[in-house]
Amino acid sequence: MPKRISEILFVVILLSVAAYYNYQEISFKRPQATHKWRQSDCASLALNYYQGGMNFSQPKTHNLTSDNGTTGFNATSEVPILYYSAAVLYHFFGYHDAVYRIFNTLLFFLGLFYLFKIFNLFLNKPFWSIALTLFIFSSPLLVYYGNNFLSNSSALAFSIIGWYYFFLFSKNKANKWFLISMAAFLIASSLKITALFSVFAIFGIYLFEFIGISLAFNTKIFNRKSLFLLPILVIFILTGSWIFYANQFNSLHQTTYFSTTIFPIWDLNSNEI
Repeated sequence: MPKRISEILFVVILLSVAAYYNYQEISFKRPQATHKWRQSDCASLALNYYQGGMNFSQPKTHNLTSDNGTTGFNATSEVPILYYSAAVLYHFFGYHDAVYRIFNTLLFFLGLFYLFKIFNLFLNKPFWSIALTLFIFSSPLLVYYGNNFLSNSSALAFSIIGWYYFFLFSKNKANKWFLISMAAFLIASSLKITALFSVFAIFGIYLFEFIGISLAFNTKIFNRKSLFLLPILVIFILTGSWIFYANQFNSLHQTTYFSTTIFPIWDLNSNEI
């Protein structure tokens, strides 16, 4: 089967399965059901950007938990690019939660498309590539959060994209694929800090090869080691910088609503413990 035909077939089947999951109706629902409080927080952050001047560094919710209960200034541990992007779309299409849901769903679908491409890259069998991707999409967890307000599904999508381009890089050693991979992982880790696990894994491969331990069937992936370290470090620095900023921002506004700090047991009295 030609590559382009298999990709079109996958997209058609994916959309058909999404319709079976009733995505066309769910997309127009407001935050609800499981995890609805955090869903509402995400929707609130986007709406506040839209209504409050689009100041990226000043995220806030409608929940007045900051500055002694007088403001909603709250920073999440994830960089608020999803919420800000949704607010930008509100300026084009008008405010409706469906804009947010559909945008987040399309990002998730993009990740599934690249998952299909990963399977096809290694198997070169369109049928099994489609079948395996749809099998993963049958997970109730992914079905529920794929068409939702949380950034977890988008972070997963960009992690998958990052791995696809990293696999391309490992096969043909073209540096552009590595840089695209790192850009995707940067977006993924910005959307959800746990996406850094993928970067840690790649950094681990780099360290093994740096000390002379060859992996992947004795084929070295990184030939010019100094060239590849900088993009990895940039991801750690940029992601860490936002976490530091969010912690300082929340401390300034006297809020722990999004838990950007630790809550050690030694700060609690006996009753609180």
